[in-house]
Amino acid sequence: MEKQQRKKVKELEKLDKVKIGYARVSSQDDRQKLGLEVQTEALKNCDIIFSEKQSGDNDNRPELTNAILLAKQLSRQNKLVTLQTYKLDRLTRKMLTLANIIDDFNTHGIKLNSILENIETDSLTGRLLCLVLGYVAEIELDNIRIRTKDGLRKAKENGVILGNPSLTEKQELEILKQYQMNTIPISLIAKRLHISESSVYKVARKYGVSRRKNLKIPVKV
Repeated sequence: MEKQQRKKVKELEKLDKVKIGYARVSSQDDRQKLGLEVQTEALKNCDIIFSEKQSGDNDNRPELTNAILLAKQLSRQNKLVTLQTYKLDRLTRKMLTLANIIDDFNTHGIKLNSILENIETDSLTGRLLCLVLGYVAEIELDNIRIRTKDGLRKAKENGVILGNPSLTEKQELEILKQYQMNTIPISLIAKRLHISESSVYKVARKYGVSRRKNLKIPVKV
C-alpha cells in the first residue's frame, strides 16, 4: 500500500462508516471505453479508491487484495464497511472467486455494492443475484476466449502473420518502397510480403516516411 494510502487509512479509522471503492480496467475495457475515469467518477462518493489495470480472470491483483484487507481491518474495528464497485465484473469474472469474496465479506460483516447492477449483499437475495451475475460474467469470459481463438485461427488460415517477428533491412527497404506507391493498399503490401499491416505502418513510422514523400532510404554508417 502506498504512503498516501496509508495516511488515508489513518483518517478512515476515525470514521464510523467507510466506503471503499475498487476500479479495474483491462486492455479490452480500454477499447470499450470502460476506462478508469468512468469508474472513478461513479465511485467519487467513496472514502478511498483502489484501482489497477488487470485482467478480470486474474485472481492475483495487488490493489484488490489491498482493498479487501483494508475492509477487513476496518470491520474488525467495528466500522460499518462497504466495498463498492462500478460493475460486478470489475471485481472478478469468476463465479467461484466471487462466491468466496461474498462469503468472506459476509463473515466479516462487510457489504458489497455494485452500482450498475444496483445490488448489495446485505441480504440473501442480494447475494444470490450477485452469484447469478457472476455466472453470467464467467460465461462472457469464456465466450471472449473462444472468439479470440477463432479469430487467431482464421487469421492464420488467411495468411496473416501473427506476433511481431524481426524484419531484415532488406525486408524493411521493400516495405518502404511499396509504401510509397499510393496505388497499392496497405493490405496488399502486407499480403505480398507476408507480414501484418501493423508491421508496414511500424516500419514507415520508424523511418519517418509517408505515402506523399520521397522514399527515405536508411543509410548504414
